[in-house]
Amino acid sequence: MAISLEPQQSISLHFFSTILCLVCFAFPSYPMTFNTEPAQLEKGTMIVGRGPIETGDTVRFEAAIKAHPPSFNVLMVTSPGGDVHEAMQLAKSIKANSFSIIAHQECASACAQILFPAGEYSILTHGSVLGIHSCSDTSGSRHELCNEDIANFAVSNGFPYGTLAHFSAMYGPADMKWMTEISARCFGFYRGTDDPKPIHGGRKPCVAGFIHSMGKNVTFRPFGPSFDCTKAITKVERLFCIDKELMQSDRILGLVYDTELKERDTQGKARLRSKQRRWIKDRNADCRRFITASMDFMSTREAALCLYKYNEARIYKLIDNPLLILR
Repeated sequence: MAISLEPQQSISLHFFSTILCLVCFAFPSYPMTFNTEPAQLEKGTMIVGRGPIETGDTVRFEAAIKAHPPSFNVLMVTSPGGDVHEAMQLAKSIKANSFSIIAHQECASACAQILFPAGEYSILTHGSVLGIHSCSDTSGSRHELCNEDIANFAVSNGFPYGTLAHFSAMYGPADMKWMTEISARCFGFYRGTDDPKPIHGGRKPCVAGFIHSMGKNVTFRPFGPSFDCTKAITKVERLFCIDKELMQSDRILGLVYDTELKERDTQGKARLRSKQRRWIKDRNADCRRFITASMDFMSTREAALCLYKYNEARIYKLIDNPLLILR
């Protein structure tokens, strides 16, 4: 699904299924559907969009909200991505009509990189994922002009340039960076109902923690949680060791902790170690209530989000930024 940005230059965001591994999945050419349906969490209705982004989707979206106005200006979307030009037009309509975005199940490529940032708020349902990767031209090669345009479009909607630029550089057209709610929050690619836009003071602890520790001559820890997984005993500890996004937040927390520890004298180091041990004990005790008998992905989402929120707040506490500590 390609569009022309310049003469003789066409771009597209292709979705590649992880289920099919390295096999490119060609989506049938059918448009996204828009229906007014019951809202999930509150009484009322919202718009639900399903399918790939195709030419004419903006017209269909606007027709749907006019024919059956929803109770809430919310678009819940499930989409593998699609036509970049149409996604840009649909995102502008979403913004003009003051709609919020809820990514459900899977919102990949143009859905995640263009539609998702356009919402008044932009959130994911538990267990849902955003997929980010590079644009491609018709030959399947990277299209950097497209990547730059999309990153700048995200910035115009209050989302951080660096998150899209970083992941689109790391993940080519045939790859995908999948992010659950935890990773999206950690990199500022998320805006809750009570949050400011990420680049205007919103929380992005993975970014803030890394920047805080730059130039402090702190040895980077290997990827993983801030403790030895061979010694993990409790289910909370095991969850940190099997959930890569929790590992990521814990690694950043460990980096910030090491930075603060390095800057203290002997007595200060002892006090910080004692406080950190107490904090870990309290965090694990509180989030343990969400642990169930099963340790599969969906069964651990409440516990994982609880642990992540503690880590986020602790990162900002350690870097002394109380304005961003979770209430």
